[in-house]
Amino acid sequence: MKKPVFFSIVIPFFNREKFLEKAITSVLNQTSPNWELILVDDYSSDNSMSVVNSFSDSRIKILSHSTNKGNAIARNTGWKASTYDWIAYLDSDDWYEPDYLDKITQAIYDHPNSVFFWTGVRFVNRSGSSIKEEFWKPLKVLPSDTFFDQLRIGTNAGVCFSKSVLEELGGFEIKLRASVDREFFLRISQHYEGLGVEFTGVNCLIGTHESVRKSYHHQAKAYDFINEKYKILIKKNSIRKRWWYHKAMWLSLYSGDKGKAFQYLKKMNYPIKSLLLFFFFSVLPTSNAILLHKKFAIK
Repeated sequence: MKKPVFFSIVIPFFNREKFLEKAITSVLNQTSPNWELILVDDYSSDNSMSVVNSFSDSRIKILSHSTNKGNAIARNTGWKASTYDWIAYLDSDDWYEPDYLDKITQAIYDHPNSVFFWTGVRFVNRSGSSIKEEFWKPLKVLPSDTFFDQLRIGTNAGVCFSKSVLEELGGFEIKLRASVDREFFLRISQHYEGLGVEFTGVNCLIGTHESVRKSYHHQAKAYDFINEKYKILIKKNSIRKRWWYHKAMWLSLYSGDKGKAFQYLKKMNYPIKSLLLFFFFSVLPTSNAILLHKKFAIK
């Protein structure tokens, strides 16, 4: 008989009173009973805690920060307080399918060398209509540097990690306020086996609700950090280097830092696409240049 797999599900949140009930209910509705839920309040100022306190279940733990510390620290707070060997992350505005844990359990049984997993995602709009379903598979098997060439998963993709790996890597990078999951996946993918499990495990809400991760300033700082930390791997080939530097350039332009953007442009040796984009931001108001950039999707 196989040993049961138990999960610590972590939901960090900040001002999510409109969405938390659905996220929490999706955990309570799991067909597997082998879980605890750790809710981490990152100093919310709305009625999020009232929503949390409306649930009564002995498997729910509630932790609170005394100041807003950011999602990296909130995620670390969650796994450090966990009881079980597997840590699953659920964004506070998303919700699981009822069989998420059962299917991840089977994946753990079937792939004992893998220490992290992700699933397919259903993207849903604010009216509840499904926009699309997506399952992503990397170009190369892990461990490898393939996530530096293509990475299309985050904590919204039904991710689950062995707690031992979080302990070994020190968890999420607390210096970052954005692209926290991207940096962590770059780190973990170089050294550990991971696998996408091909089923739709989570529903991801697409909308206009606020998130610090949508801040161009924080995103630009995160890409500066990543480009410096992983500069050897990023410079490994010219296509990879150009992708990372071009994105860092337009994030700098979005956040109003033309000096930093020009540094990236110079490092790329002025490719025409990047040069044109820099020109648009030099002659147009930033808001207009952003609209133009998004319209033509020359990212």
